[in-house]
Amino acid sequence: MKIRAIALALLTTSLAAGLAYGSGPPAKQKGEAEQGDPALSSRSMDAPYLAVPVVRDGELVNYLFVSIRVEIAQGVDLWRTRERAQFLRDALVRASHASDLAHPTDNNALNEPLALQIYRAAATQALGERAVSRVSIVATYSSQGSGI
Repeated sequence: MKIRAIALALLTTSLAAGLAYGSGPPAKQKGEAEQGDPALSSRSMDAPYLAVPVVRDGELVNYLFVSIRVEIAQGVDLWRTRERAQFLRDALVRASHASDLAHPTDNNALNEPLALQIYRAAATQALGERAVSRVSIVATYSSQGSGI
């Protein structure tokens, strides 16, 4: 079972290995008002389907797949920042596996405040302190079939 889950996560991560550049308006956070500035959508980088292992008592019990959006700050060269996309993806994948980002009591849920903190730190490390304006979670799915 462990090998199958790991193989599935590696396959999914491999298929989604590239970063998708922002297209369309930025995703709204829960409770956030619609932002009308279309320029913001072109200043973002998406990292779809980051595999987040859920480990309980030393055993892999699930994978969460998290899609995030990193908005690039105004005044930062967007194209130079996008040239570092592979470093951003690497930092985000490493952060997903180095930290316990699952909700402490729910194997199908992400600890969103902690995940945002960890992903922001990883994005800042990869792109630079001035480059990252905001990090948001676009979607979260569980490999056990529960979309969140």
